[in-house]
Amino acid sequence: MRRNLVIARVGRKSIHHHWLEGEGSRNWDLRLVPYQEVDAADDDYVIGDVIPGPKWSGIRQLLNEWDGWRAYDHVWLPDDDILTDAPTVNRLFDTARDLELQLFAPALDERSHYAHFITMRNRRFFARAVGFVEIMVPGFSTSALERLLPTLELTPTGWGWGLDSLWPKLLGYENVGIIDGTSVTHTRPVGQMRDEALSAAVLAESDAIMADYSCAQVHATFGGWGQDLSPLTHTPDELLAELVRGFDFLIAHDPRILGWLMRFQQPHFKWPDYPVAGTPAAMPRGHQGGRTRLTAPP
Repeated sequence: MRRNLVIARVGRKSIHHHWLEGEGSRNWDLRLVPYQEVDAADDDYVIGDVIPGPKWSGIRQLLNEWDGWRAYDHVWLPDDDILTDAPTVNRLFDTARDLELQLFAPALDERSHYAHFITMRNRRFFARAVGFVEIMVPGFSTSALERLLPTLELTPTGWGWGLDSLWPKLLGYENVGIIDGTSVTHTRPVGQMRDEALSAAVLAESDAIMADYSCAQVHATFGGWGQDLSPLTHTPDELLAELVRGFDFLIAHDPRILGWLMRFQQPHFKWPDYPVAGTPAAMPRGHQGGRTRLTAPP
């Protein structure tokens, strides 16, 4: 048994086989939780019984019925449309260990479809301490996952929206990070639902979670680490400037992101009320302007 575990909710179009590519040994085991029949596993990973339904209903059932995950140091729960390789996942787990992160995620690279600007790779950091980790690719220390496991009961739809606002709050916004130096590609459009009734139910569920627990999407960066994993020392203004420089490719594509970035940073550092149009409360859900695929700039 390796030290870390990847649990993937997969269907026939899953691209998890790419995760096994690359040189060197892995520091993680792979366990698939299919929602439909898929090809049989090879010797290098485990495939469980089919559990119909959305991602988080299947993950919830597995974690409650199988105790094996508790023997690992960390558990990563990516969607099955994430493109990465074994060395990148190795570094993801190693960085989470070295930084003692409880909740973490790889950043999304410039080729990715995305919903939230904070989840994208910032070129000025190797990792960032943040207030939000999206349900698309969350990783946990085993102790944090044990603590947060009951929250999966809050999503009867199984879509999990709102949990990514709740988890950081329950952890006190401490040891929560996005790792820019291990970025992955999200290959498919975000959040597509089969009908309006389901969409309404998922949104209502998210609203209920955030209202009941007085939490919100905190798309703020509190600090960061460099390539050697040493903490970076910035004043609030210097931190904002570095974030803007690192997200320049996003801002060039959608200038609204500059205003959103400033608004999210401001409350946590008590800056003057810069005259930036718009407020986070007025943003579309998921920052719809970000639901696109970017071409990496030269």
